Amino acid sequence: MSESAAAPAVHPTAVVHPGAELGAGVEIGPYCVVEPGVELGDGVRLLAQVHLLGRVEVGPGTVIRSGSVLGGEPQDTKYRGERTLVRVGRDCSLHEHVTVHRAVGDGETVIGDGVMMMVGSHVGHNARLGDGCTLVNCASLAGHSEVGEKAILSAYSAIHQFGRIGRLAMLGGGSMATKDVPPYSIATGSYPLRWRSPNTIGLRRAGFAPEERDALRRSLHRMFAEGESSKKVAESLQASPYPSVRELADFVLTSTRGACAGPEPK
Repeated sequence: MSESAAAPAVHPTAVVHPGAELGAGVEIGPYCVVEPGVELGDGVRLLAQVHLLGRVEVGPGTVIRSGSVLGGEPQDTKYRGERTLVRVGRDCSLHEHVTVHRAVGDGETVIGDGVMMMVGSHVGHNARLGDGCTLVNCASLAGHSEVGEKAILSAYSAIHQFGRIGRLAMLGGGSMATKDVPPYSIATGSYPLRWRSPNTIGLRRAGFAPEERDALRRSLHRMFAEGESSKKVAESLQASPYPSVRELADFVLTSTRGACAGPEPK
């Protein structure tokens, strides 16, 4: 740390173990516990009663609020005490009582840059949460699940183990994603989870040109039309001139759990 850099500010009631690394300007609030192997980037703020266990790396500018626990043991009977890594990106906002579990085996649990995790949300072992995602209150990712950039998981929604949510997709409140949700889509419900529509507002906010938005809307409606095979439609979209349409096709073709169901027949 340079002489001009702000020294970490640690509340007298906090416990920072030897072996933890604190960047410039880090703030650690009352009754926090920071264990060996934790690395906090410049300007990280831990509010009251945050517990960081094992190997946890937190990127610069991230704020973790009261009662959150990162790096705890995974809820998996295969876990054998490995000191696996939790990696949190820069400028994230983790609200009260968030939990993020360390990985099983030699993997990592990864949270991207600019992520917001609202109250009580959870990321399970070996899961990956893309840049700019939002988890609304009590949304949960099971182990080994993946969420693409800028996706939104609404309150009380959940993703099945090994499930995937595509980029700029939205999962509706209280939904259970037992199948994969393709990029740029809105899906809701449980048993079955159903595709509802393209995420038109999300596409517009993300700056997609009108012609590409139209191409994605047509592609998604074809993919989930009654009587159509989503994989056959995806194969026909692989030669699209639009990268986002090709991304959609690749997502469906590489799905191991299969894409969510289409809308209810009229």
